[in-house]
Amino acid sequence: MEARSIVRPLLMVLCLAATALGLNNTYGDDAPLRALAESTACGSAHCSVSLLREDRSAFKYSFSYQTRLLEQGKPQSSASADVECRRAYYLLGDYQCALTSGGLPQTAR
Repeated sequence: MEARSIVRPLLMVLCLAATALGLNNTYGDDAPLRALAESTACGSAHCSVSLLREDRSAFKYSFSYQTRLLEQGKPQSSASADVECRRAYYLLGDYQCALTSGGLPQTAR
């Protein structure tokens, strides 16, 4: 009987904490994450991006960008780039972004 009185409140606190972290990931400020995603999509200082699509969830963010490479004396090249950002430990940790498809020729995998 005593184990039950300890496990239930602990489980409740764990569920509430996971819910709060998920809500923060979904609805929290994403300005630093957008900057990281844009730099991942561009990969160059002479690049501009336009946001086409954004999906947010508790576990990942997905962005689609239209990228344009702006270099003097060269024709403009543009491409669409899809970037996915996830936290290191599902609901906790720093975000890490990766190019999932598209991108400019110098940034494509």
